[in-house]
Amino acid sequence: MFKASAIVCLCIIAIVASVQTIGLTRAVIELFAFGGLIALALAKPDIQQEQHQKKHADFNQQDF
Repeated sequence: MFKASAIVCLCIIAIVASVQTIGLTRAVIELFAFGGLIALALAKPDIQQEQHQKKHADFNQQDF
């Protein structure tokens, strides 16, 4: 949930920077916003998701 909220916020920041600023200010804001998006995209999944997937994998193996 945090990841999705952060992605939406960074996209909004980049859009607002594109519309409201010019020049170097715009470039710096967009650089940080898109750098944050890339960092979130390359980050590990949430620990809760990993545990949830592991639990389902263990459960599916027990069915056989």
